[in-house]
Amino acid sequence: MTLKELPFDIYVHILEQLPPSAHSDESPKTLSACLVTNSILRGAASVATLWEPHYHARYTVSDVVKETLRRQALGDNWKARFLERIRLDRQVVKILDGIVMERDGRLERAREVTSTLSYDVWNALETEALCNVPEVFRDTNETSEGEGQTSHTDVPPHAIPRRFWARSLLGTIARSHAVQVWNGVKHDEENDAGALETAIACLSSYFAHPPMEIYSQLDFLTDHCRSYLINNQLPVNPDEFNCSEDTLSRISSSICNFLWENGFRAAEETRFHVFRTRFPHWFLTTHKDTIPISLVYIFVCIARKLGMTASPVDFPARVLAIVSSPDPSVSDIFVDVFGSKNRSILSPQQDIPHMLMDAGIAPSSMLRYIRPASTASMVTRASRNIMSSLSHPEDVSEVDLHTALYVGLSVNLIFMNDWRHLVTIMKHIDRFPLDILAVLTDALAPGLNPSIRKQLLASCKAAHEDEDETAASVTLRSTLSTPIKHFVGMIFKHVRYEYTGYIYRWDSSCMASENWITSMSVDLLPRGRHQPFYHILTQGGSLRYVAEENIQPTTLEPYAYRQLFEHAPEAGRYFDGLVQDNGRARLRLSPELLSAYPEDNDVGERWVKEGVRG
Repeated sequence: MTLKELPFDIYVHILEQLPPSAHSDESPKTLSACLVTNSILRGAASVATLWEPHYHARYTVSDVVKETLRRQALGDNWKARFLERIRLDRQVVKILDGIVMERDGRLERAREVTSTLSYDVWNALETEALCNVPEVFRDTNETSEGEGQTSHTDVPPHAIPRRFWARSLLGTIARSHAVQVWNGVKHDEENDAGALETAIACLSSYFAHPPMEIYSQLDFLTDHCRSYLINNQLPVNPDEFNCSEDTLSRISSSICNFLWENGFRAAEETRFHVFRTRFPHWFLTTHKDTIPISLVYIFVCIARKLGMTASPVDFPARVLAIVSSPDPSVSDIFVDVFGSKNRSILSPQQDIPHMLMDAGIAPSSMLRYIRPASTASMVTRASRNIMSSLSHPEDVSEVDLHTALYVGLSVNLIFMNDWRHLVTIMKHIDRFPLDILAVLTDALAPGLNPSIRKQLLASCKAAHEDEDETAASVTLRSTLSTPIKHFVGMIFKHVRYEYTGYIYRWDSSCMASENWITSMSVDLLPRGRHQPFYHILTQGGSLRYVAEENIQPTTLEPYAYRQLFEHAPEAGRYFDGLVQDNGRARLRLSPELLSAYPEDNDVGERWVKEGVRG
């Protein structure tokens, strides 16, 4: 029997063996190639169900509304749905190319992504954020055949900036959505049961962890909790457990026990201010010893998914949970999830009044503290916890600290209408270079009161104008009367403090404010303020401004270059590779810096080859 004589079903069966992958295009490319070969293979590859596993593997995140519309329009035609998503992927990759290559128009490109593509291109951007990089910067855990790393030789042009800007776009998409969710919570007087899960999940959105990721983790826990209850011979049918206070109490206690047995426990007092216990993507994974509000969030989400009526209670000192029944004859149950190792169920007649009096609450005011809390009150309480943790930072990166501050400030600005938070956001917005239009102007501003909205829009307009001016500027050292000794891309040790830094910009003299010059005693330096000053990025991700006399060129061990992009991801914006020769080294400039400092590339090359600077 020849190949052409094989039954049609055999062709389909062969194509069914193509392995689905989240990041590799090999299997879909094979199916697409079959579509343009002969009529038999075209017919086999057109079987819609062949495309379904590839769709689910590749597209784990979607814009919910748009995915619903696609489902309504295309039904189970998985091939058509896959090809439509591929079209969107190509569209966002083209936009990403523009962001990588041209600083001019970046903000508008980011706005286009968030306004028209959003979560529909999340998976495509994740793949771009995992593209291969030059070997010297490659993490030792990256394998040549792993997910997202098809081959070590398959390094795309400008791979390091590409990773940086893809990750930046992911963050901008998630933050834009989070702000819109919180604005909706603020203006929705009804306490929607699903709003809490999403609103707290959005705290992690600022770190580019979408709510869908948090939902998936909570669904996984709920499935295991349901099995746990069944194994303990407890009912999981709401019709059975909602009619009995005793049964509801036993299920509530069992959920607490399930959490404890799976590592979700009360944080020790010494770890109560640990930064990562505030964010779902951490307290659901690596930081399960966590604070009351985080444990109550997990409890309430699981209970609701099991069919229980559960809510947080904005109790003084620590958040509690309340479980209710639709049967008015069944009393409410108060659950102390944080203290559940000792006792999970609290008496509303004895325990609750005593705890409120101990917290200084007068009897006449107690009722407000035992009602189900609104989602808005929980989000604002979570943000207060975030802000308080920033005064007790543990070993966390500068990037994470700035991101946490951004979260806390955004929530407080939305729900508290305090203009001072706006001022602080604008001071730090450079850390989030694509957010000015897509997040602040389009998502945040519409939900603010008119006065603060006007201030924000004016600040964004000024920041946008500054960005346009900077994007158009070109700095030529050959036109200056002051010689510039060092160059963009230089790796150096600080002469006095001995930290490692990387130059990404320079000024021919100190351009800082008079207050900064005075506070840093710049005029006491041997060369004072009239020497060149350099904008630098430290190995740990800090941004500093350093006098020329304090810079001494150096080279590093290979592991240090890998750590640079791990601890200081912003380096990906400025640098594109490494050049080493004659015991000297420099970082290759990104397209952005090549445009801004076109002469520095040659200066750096001369330094590496000849040891000549300036």
